[in-house]
Amino acid sequence: MADQPSAELLQALLALRERMAATPYGSGTALVHRFAQMLGKNPNTIYTWLRTYAGYRSGRKKRADAGTTVLPEETLHFIAAAKREGVRGNGKATLPTAVAMNIAHGNGIDVTLSESRINALMRQRRLDARAQQQARSHQVLRSLYPNHVHQIDPSLCLIYYTPRGQAIMRDEEFYKNKPASLDKVRLQVWRYVRYDHASGALDVRYYEALGENQHCLFEFLLHTWGQQPHRLSHGVPRLLLWDKGSANTSFAIRRLLDALGVEHRTHAPGHAWAKGGVEQGNNLVETHFESRLRFEPVDTVAQLNAAAAAWVRDFNANAITHVDCRVVRQSGQPMVRDALWQSILRHPGALLQLPERAVCQWFLGGREHTRVVRDLQISFAHPELGATAHYDLSPWAASLGNGQKLRVTPLLMQQGALRIEIDRPGAEALLVQVAPMRDFDDYGRPAHAPVLGQDYARAPVSASQQAAHALAQAAWGDGATPEHAERQRARQAKPFAERNGGRGLVAHSHLGQASLPTRLLPTAQPLHTPALQQQQRAGQASQVLSVPQAVRRLRQALGEHAPADLYGQLKARFPAGHVPLQWVEQSIAASSLVALDQQADWAVK
Repeated sequence: MADQPSAELLQALLALRERMAATPYGSGTALVHRFAQMLGKNPNTIYTWLRTYAGYRSGRKKRADAGTTVLPEETLHFIAAAKREGVRGNGKATLPTAVAMNIAHGNGIDVTLSESRINALMRQRRLDARAQQQARSHQVLRSLYPNHVHQIDPSLCLIYYTPRGQAIMRDEEFYKNKPASLDKVRLQVWRYVRYDHASGALDVRYYEALGENQHCLFEFLLHTWGQQPHRLSHGVPRLLLWDKGSANTSFAIRRLLDALGVEHRTHAPGHAWAKGGVEQGNNLVETHFESRLRFEPVDTVAQLNAAAAAWVRDFNANAITHVDCRVVRQSGQPMVRDALWQSILRHPGALLQLPERAVCQWFLGGREHTRVVRDLQISFAHPELGATAHYDLSPWAASLGNGQKLRVTPLLMQQGALRIEIDRPGAEALLVQVAPMRDFDDYGRPAHAPVLGQDYARAPVSASQQAAHALAQAAWGDGATPEHAERQRARQAKPFAERNGGRGLVAHSHLGQASLPTRLLPTAQPLHTPALQQQQRAGQASQVLSVPQAVRRLRQALGEHAPADLYGQLKARFPAGHVPLQWVEQSIAASSLVALDQQADWAVK
């Protein structure tokens, strides 16, 4: 049936409604069935037409239990949740309701309704997959002025170039299940789109590369934020929204954005709607510009960018015949993008000029810059200043100490200022912006420094000095200063003397009292090396024993073989009372008195 019934059918429906109202209760059903049979329609369709176009109301009181069900809510939620978990990332539902009901039954959950009734209940309660896909409400956001917020998004273009010239990827040749087809494309063409959130002004640039990379993004930022002859909008924004792919592969770009003072944020994965402006911008570029290239191909990326620049110029100015390029917002009023961007004149300070290329390129070095604090100052060669400048950090002395390493980032368009990151224990790092020192006397020293012999001033107390005070008080008592601690050390005073009732610290007297386990060890074997044996012989030759010591040594070694008058024999042979140790050891080795007699002469000598 058409959206609006014909006049004849409408008159017939009105007449049917009047006849149904005039008949007794219950007789109207037969009238509807005869009317449906005459038209070859289902009676339910006739009832729908009557309600929609003839204002028919049955007058039947709504059931008291309407909208309720005997199926427990937990069962319905289980089935709906199972179906929701079966939805792919592309929105395709892979778990039919009947299968979810079977899984519920297999897990001891009774399902007493039919599949169609359960589907109806899920739709009524907005538990079905379609309702859940639309569950998130998107908050409309606004920006304050042109160049307040920019959105940037790179995407792979359908255009690529071969030795034969321009070609366009076709779905039947380059769909996802044929990755081998992409091997024919050595260098792909990437499209970078910039969208100004306030005015809707667009910019697009193409780059030929193997993939999304840092160099292309840097070149695009220089192009889109720099002033171009074909484009009205330009300048550095306050806030940049981009996806995680761009941010994760562009560490140096993030350093450049920090230096420019641009706050950059990424949206969560799967939330591309957060920067829907640039997503729509990609669609506009593809449908309003790239669609033209099929009819008028270009041979190189340079020619492609020249054509894109001409399209950007006319599109933002709404100067394309038969094409309404204006942006329409919730107000419903169509507005020209360039005219909206030109309102930046009413916002002083909103238009920020991009620094020259050499200065911006300095940040692509990719390394982190650190400086060491000396007397609460650091020095840094700022790329914009072209010379080394000094920066006074005394206002943050409480978080600093000499020798502390700081991470620094030069800021552009800030007269040589630095952004300095100061680590703090147990807290987030402190971010401060510091301008270079500029006031100096004729001799190159700071003009605010105290004059010798006239002014007296103490340097601010640093974090290291605060720690030194704390250590002095811990070791030498309350009220102690680092100077007092030095005097006490010079006097060899005992630190921590106030502990343990004035007895001082127990440092070693508590040692040796712990119970140790008994451990089994092997018997150590004597070590014999030529060097040790030579040293032992030399030592024995120079060592002597007294006569009593020699007697005890021999009796222990010889036992019952030792002569009874051993002491007299030794005393007679060594009247001076000095018995060579080597002689004793050799006598023991011989183990006989004969050996003693034979060696006596040698020993006397």
